Amino acid sequence: MKRIHNILYNLLLIAGLSSCVTDNALDDCPNQGGNETATAQVVLSLSIPDGQLPPTRVVSESEVNSLWVLEFENDILKEKIDITAKYNNANGKRLYIAIEETEHPVILSIVANQNVSSLDIGTEKEVALQKLTFDNAQTLKYVPMYGETVEFENINRDNSYDTSVELVRALTKIEIQYSSTQTEEEFTFLGIKVLNTNAKGYVKSLGIPTQTSVKSVAADPVSINSKLKTASVYIAETNNNESNKIQILVHGRYKGTDCWYRLDMIKENEKDEITILKRNYKYVFALQNVNFLGRTESDVMEGDPDNKAFDARLMTLNAEEADILDITTDDEYFLGVNSSTLQSTVNDGGICFATLKILTNNVFQGWAIVDAPEGVTFNPGTTGGLANSDEQRKVETVWIYIDKTKVTKDFDFYVTTGKIRKVITVSFSK
Repeated sequence: MKRIHNILYNLLLIAGLSSCVTDNALDDCPNQGGNETATAQVVLSLSIPDGQLPPTRVVSESEVNSLWVLEFENDILKEKIDITAKYNNANGKRLYIAIEETEHPVILSIVANQNVSSLDIGTEKEVALQKLTFDNAQTLKYVPMYGETVEFENINRDNSYDTSVELVRALTKIEIQYSSTQTEEEFTFLGIKVLNTNAKGYVKSLGIPTQTSVKSVAADPVSINSKLKTASVYIAETNNNESNKIQILVHGRYKGTDCWYRLDMIKENEKDEITILKRNYKYVFALQNVNFLGRTESDVMEGDPDNKAFDARLMTLNAEEADILDITTDDEYFLGVNSSTLQSTVNDGGICFATLKILTNNVFQGWAIVDAPEGVTFNPGTTGGLANSDEQRKVETVWIYIDKTKVTKDFDFYVTTGKIRKVITVSFSK
């Protein structure tokens, strides 16, 4: 009996008697005999946002708790397919989804971490997607994400459909980075409160629904390494204007006195303020030193913000720049890396290496690596970061190779741009 089963299995795969080909043909394919509707295979490669960011209130920034495919034929919802188990079993490999043959155009929407039970079959696409909303971003345990395929002209068993979809977070992130040589007695970073953010949002990018303001969202600091602490929150996309002004309150202890500081969404100067916080972006304030006593929590919300006194410059990082977790600024530029403390690794071939990612908005001068010890080399080189404009800047990856005959202990080198000189420490793997 087992032999007969295997023969049938091979016939289905090799002879193509079934138009549905999946990762488990016998289990996933509908019966093609009789009057059953024929299906075709769509091979789906999913790109999930990187989960290397510091933890926030949510359980995970990249974890998939539920995953659905919404099939729209002629812009009408035809089917809802739960592929959560299939995704979990795929271990990062491509997914095989059976879609019914049709001569009409088809688009597949991929929805992560969102309940789709309110969507009725037969609903127009835009109407259906407008129902995919969350009501309180501050209490979410998983980040809603959305992506969709290109439009297929038709679905036919004789054609192959291999497509990639990038899932995009429906939330935005506000982050405070505190990196300083100050002692705990001089200043202790205790946390943040973010005021007047939006509670509601769409899973797909459809603008901002009627804005419902949340009074405050709090976060405690997390130690990324010995030199850096961050505090961050996820929020829905939010308008920032006079009637709804986003403010970030920094809680600290300055020379033994509990106090607060306020940062507004000021990008370059006190008149240039970000008017909308967009999904899948990270808004970072980097604090290097706090050298004055703040105000009480009630007083800090009045009067001028402390951005200028802090030299706290707001930096906007897109999804492709999410690996940049440690940022240093001066009064003009910023220089960011994935980490200022790196752990070297020895691969199977005995090569000792570490990986550094670098980003700067000083695109006219770029960045340079200097003062590395003998026996350390960098690939593709020790300079980079040049671009025609800040909009064209890119994260660059530098591989650090370590000659173990010359380097026998932890070492430092520097990444520089303009007046910024950022120390990078590499822990040596023996």
